Amino acid sequence: MFRRTKSLIGTAGTAAVREIRGLPAAQDPAVRRYFASRANWFFLAAAVVLYSVSWPTLPITHSVPPYAMPVVAAFAAFPVALAWSAPLIGWAVSVVSAQMIGILVPTVDGWQWSIQVTHLIALLVLTFFAYVRCSLRWIPVIWVCTAIVFAIAAPPGARAGWVFGLTFLAVVVALMRFLTRSRRQLAESAEQTQLVESQKAILQERTRIARDLHDVVAHRMSVVVVMAQTARYRLADVSDEAAAEFEAIAVSARTSLDEVRQLLGVLRTDGEVLSTPNPGLGDLGGLVMQTRMTGAVVDLSASVEPNSIGEASSLVIYRIVQESLANATRHAPGARIEVRIAPVGDGTTEIEVRNSVPTSEPVRLPGPGTGIPGMIERAAAVGGVLTTEPTDDGGFVVRAVIPDHGGQTVGVSASTFHASA
Repeated sequence: MFRRTKSLIGTAGTAAVREIRGLPAAQDPAVRRYFASRANWFFLAAAVVLYSVSWPTLPITHSVPPYAMPVVAAFAAFPVALAWSAPLIGWAVSVVSAQMIGILVPTVDGWQWSIQVTHLIALLVLTFFAYVRCSLRWIPVIWVCTAIVFAIAAPPGARAGWVFGLTFLAVVVALMRFLTRSRRQLAESAEQTQLVESQKAILQERTRIARDLHDVVAHRMSVVVVMAQTARYRLADVSDEAAAEFEAIAVSARTSLDEVRQLLGVLRTDGEVLSTPNPGLGDLGGLVMQTRMTGAVVDLSASVEPNSIGEASSLVIYRIVQESLANATRHAPGARIEVRIAPVGDGTTEIEVRNSVPTSEPVRLPGPGTGIPGMIERAAAVGGVLTTEPTDDGGFVVRAVIPDHGGQTVGVSASTFHASA
């Protein structure tokens, strides 16, 4: 019997909760946000307790018609339910209702307060939380209004003490909040100062790296340029073919030197402004010509309009082609290289650099290979993708799909070049 009764109660409770949740008011975001807080549940329970005490005890202190008793008790107790979520609103309701009850409802049996004890408790709780949680500029307003209410509602001999107590509470809470805010602002200021100092240290380190790289790399490349240009004057019996080869070396070294200086300028923080623009699609022809000077056979097919590609994407495409050509000439000497660039049609551009089987031994250079990971990172930086794989005929192919304007992300399931190859 007990288990059956318990089961029926549980079923009824579940059904009641389901019905309450289905009400339109329960779907309101403000209502759901209110009941999501445990603190609001606590103050709602406190308001219910105060209401259960205020209603039956109201006839002891005030002369109220029976039909008005639940309303008066509600104004005295239920504003406490807003002590955490909206203390300023709850305080305002409690203050206004205290004044109206004191003016309109007469007391009985020599009760010296114009409001009930439950209303007094609710007003003190709401005043404290309004002090704590409202804006600092509202504290003087809350103090003045609450002091006026207590000066009218309290017995004549207790008014000064209540006003002094409210004043002391307001001053203490305001000082504590001011100190807390000052400490928080001081901590935020210290954190910002530390961030600025760390950024300054990073910029100084970048400047040092740029300076060191310039001293080492740029100086060595400048020496290469000078040696290549003066070779025909320093060496006897230099043929025209050798002189042309030295001149090609000098041109390639000067171009690389300009790019190195441009990249170093990005690292510098001393206000140096670069006058050389970033390379892009319009510079691919020169890049291919320089590669052909090494003896490589390079075919370039570009059916995309350079002005339709953003600067960031254009630079990424240039760097991918540049690194792919460098890898092909180093790892597949004598191979035929095909460079194809074409629009895909969905706001992206596809790049393919394919080389055939090498005809001689690859050039062995010390150090780890970071070319392919670097290309993948460059493509991802603008929302593109890059893949590499060996071909069926023993060659190698690099494919990339780059958005025409950086910021969008592309998803590629198959290469159009691969499908047509």
